Amino acid sequence: MRAYHICLLLFLILGIGYAAAAPLNGLRQRRQIDLTLSAEHDDKDDETELALEAIAGLWSSADSRTKIDGSARVVHRANGLQTGAEQDWRLGVRVVFS
Repeated sequence: MRAYHICLLLFLILGIGYAAAAPLNGLRQRRQIDLTLSAEHDDKDDETELALEAIAGLWSSADSRTKIDGSARVVHRANGLQTGAEQDWRLGVRVVFS
């Protein structure tokens, strides 16, 4: 089930990036999606944390003074002393005016 959630998140992020990169009036625009996968294990607490984060530039004005960035992050924590695991999901949008 964990792998399903991570695959679904990646599909959502890539789908948003693909839709945002659709050509407008025959002009093609470049998009960049940054993916970060990290893992951390703490021997003292016997806890493992996996995190997947994606950040994408969704839109930029013609003069590049206004930008909209989107981000998604999922964190999965597993503790050997407790049964089960917990997940934390976050979606974000950032608008930059310069």
